Amino acid sequence: MAGRKSPLIPRLAAPLAFALAFALPLGLPAQAGADAAAEAPGIAGPYLAAEAAARRGDVAAAARWYADALEADPSNRTLLSKAIVHLVGAGQAGRAVPLAERLEATEPGHHLGVLMLAVEALRTGDPAAARARLASAEDGSGPFVGQLISAWAAFAAGDAAAARDSLARLEEGDAAGAAGNIVAAYHQALLEAAAGRDAEALTAIDHAIASADGATGRLIRVRAGILARLGRLDEARAAVDESLAATLGDPRLERLADDLANGRVPPPLVTTGAQGAAEALFGVSGFLLRGPNRQIGLAYARLAVLLDPDLAEGWLLIGDILNEGGQHELATVAYDAVPRDAPEALEAAIGRARALEAADRRDEGIGVLRETAAAQPRALEAQLGLGDMLRRAERWAEAADAYDAALRLIDRPEQRHWALYYQRGIAYERSDQWDKAEADFLKALELEPDQPLVLNYLGYSWVEQRKNLDEARAMIEQAVEQRPEDGYIVDSLGWVLYRLGEFEEAAAHLERAVELLPTDPVINDHYGDALWMIGRKTEARFQWKRSISFEPEEKDAERIAKKLRQGLDAVVAEETAAGEPAVIKSTAGAAKPNGG
Repeated sequence: MAGRKSPLIPRLAAPLAFALAFALPLGLPAQAGADAAAEAPGIAGPYLAAEAAARRGDVAAAARWYADALEADPSNRTLLSKAIVHLVGAGQAGRAVPLAERLEATEPGHHLGVLMLAVEALRTGDPAAARARLASAEDGSGPFVGQLISAWAAFAAGDAAAARDSLARLEEGDAAGAAGNIVAAYHQALLEAAAGRDAEALTAIDHAIASADGATGRLIRVRAGILARLGRLDEARAAVDESLAATLGDPRLERLADDLANGRVPPPLVTTGAQGAAEALFGVSGFLLRGPNRQIGLAYARLAVLLDPDLAEGWLLIGDILNEGGQHELATVAYDAVPRDAPEALEAAIGRARALEAADRRDEGIGVLRETAAAQPRALEAQLGLGDMLRRAERWAEAADAYDAALRLIDRPEQRHWALYYQRGIAYERSDQWDKAEADFLKALELEPDQPLVLNYLGYSWVEQRKNLDEARAMIEQAVEQRPEDGYIVDSLGWVLYRLGEFEEAAAHLERAVELLPTDPVINDHYGDALWMIGRKTEARFQWKRSISFEPEEKDAERIAKKLRQGLDAVVAEETAAGEPAVIKSTAGAAKPNGG
């Protein structure tokens, strides 16, 4: 019955990509225009199919259906826009270029067509054409991201002065507010570093960091690289070490720290105009994921790696977007694009394993994590990821071994490590290693004394073992105070009261637990037992029948079926005769297990 204890807390996510917090005049067509797009003859069917696919995140299917709809109305701007976005999002940018040309012919200066064609020009080595495209944007000044890309196109064309002036105007202007000005300063730093002017780059990056609300790992890495190239290695090392001390680990910073410790001076983050434009698109993509333009965000990330195929963080972002959207096979392809020797390789392997698991290929996912953990035995994330996946597969003993390997990597357990002891404790408990499990739960409470998940799990376990019931009750009551809407914890309180013979109060709490989690089989079963003990036997049978309908574990299902045939009294008497704890009389004249 371990399933009654609160679910595991989620593993802490890896640091997010650098996101740009400024408004962009870009997005999918408004719904009014989209509805009008479906009115032409022959469009309705494929258009509706495309919209449905887009809503569920199936970018490849959406792109296919939008393209089918375009056959009936080749110049429909709404369909062209949506087809471009979803083709790019599905990794089919080559098919989007002709549509962008058609959109440009239909509506010259349309921001989406301009952006697609400018990126294609940069990709094929024609920065002058990219600048000309961006200059033709329907908004005279162009969207903010377009101006960033235009600056990098100027740099690619060999006109660093024009690029520098363009970024300076962005930094001084009001196009995207204070946050946009920070981003302009950041790109100014990247550009100066790419031009070999690290002293100027340091001034720009310091301005960006001072203006921002705290430096991201990406800003720290850029600044440390600049300092190292200026010969200020001690300052560079100190900056990286300070940033690492404030994180749970960052493989990119760790790689940089190792390089600096060994006197290796890193090159600039960006060295070409195409890479600079990719950096702009990548940053924007992270921001757009937070709003209604998620598909635009995916498309921007795809355009970023189109310009810079070595942008590992871009591939990670694409994989994460696709995986969260249910596109697991496409996600694995994105994760596979991260080079095996990149600092991001560990994160990519974990992402790929999760995508395989979500695609019902869990054994393959476990295999990926085993290989990763073996190749990087000091990588805490690999061991944790393996433990989590084995736990979800209910391979408890193996999960415990993986969590054990993770804990061996921690020299001095801190408060934040309570969750790892909690997770290993669950794996031990489910693999019938109670002494080890209990020790882990107690250690977790030592690190985080009032943690409701641990209080509940340990308290419930003691209830099931008919021991330490008073202490278990106090622990679970404390957990309920903190999480009164958690049905599992409320159930635990009801069940410990049941074990203590306080049936009326137990029934009240178990009724509340059923309200919170109405389809949980064990909670319904518990409530049925409490109802039986206070004489409400018809209602008890009803709850047991509900429990059966929700497919409990086989052992529980057999016991519930027996209760329905014979009644709880007879089942308890049979269990007592077989060596289960003795029984006492209930307030309704029935019997219950002796909680003592």
